[in-house]
Amino acid sequence: MPFVIANGVRTHFEMAGEGPPLLLIAGNGMDHTAFRDQVPSFALKFRCVTYDLRGIGQSDIPQSGYTTPEMARDAFGLLSALGFESAHVAGYSLGGAIAQWMAVDEPDRVKSLSLYSTFSHVEPYLRRRYALLVKILAETTPELWAMFTTFSAFGEEYINAHDQEVEQEIALRKARWSGADAPSKVGLLGHYQAILGHEIRSRLSDIRCPTFISVGSSDPVTPPSYAQYLREHIAGSRLRVYPGAPHRLLNFTPQFTADADAFLSEVRGGV
Repeated sequence: MPFVIANGVRTHFEMAGEGPPLLLIAGNGMDHTAFRDQVPSFALKFRCVTYDLRGIGQSDIPQSGYTTPEMARDAFGLLSALGFESAHVAGYSLGGAIAQWMAVDEPDRVKSLSLYSTFSHVEPYLRRRYALLVKILAETTPELWAMFTTFSAFGEEYINAHDQEVEQEIALRKARWSGADAPSKVGLLGHYQAILGHEIRSRLSDIRCPTFISVGSSDPVTPPSYAQYLREHIAGSRLRVYPGAPHRLLNFTPQFTADADAFLSEVRGGV
């Protein structure tokens, strides 16, 4: 299995495809397989790099370092270890927050930015959701964690229209947390802390690369108001809202994958 040391963290990664490098950054508690529905398309034009964030999967689980700026340094460390001076960068949820810091801290290394179901700061509703998740993670069962995370991430409109899919998602999450390879609570708590501490509003105007922002209209975690804020404060960015789609655009909204691929194809030149 491929590993590198990135910013001091032993990091598991995978690569697929040929072309300019495209770094894909997963959301909290998700490993390198998060982009399984996008990589087959993206890899036709890009060298796709997926990896396990610190605290999840086969990467190290340090006790500290769970902030979005520090996790951006992890990502740059990975690119450097792989010999990539620059890359297109796409991030989902927490991964999008990490990607924002990459574009701010080392703009010459980020050729384009794709922000999926993400946020620039934490409003009270989002803060309370993750405060609840911290307590649920520490004090209750995998089943309750699976039920709450699914219920609170898919929203009324999507659940009413796709109840059986949501039930299956709950079962998958419960099985994952009940198995022998269950994610580390230390790492997941660290991811929650990174979300709760993310604040980059004052730096968004520093982002100058081509930027694609996407969100589901039925996303109760990072609702369209967050995406609209990003659109208004990142010069030249474009926004796509998917009617009825939930927070997990990656695996439940096929049109999203097509649009994300189209944007990346458009900006592919110049790396």
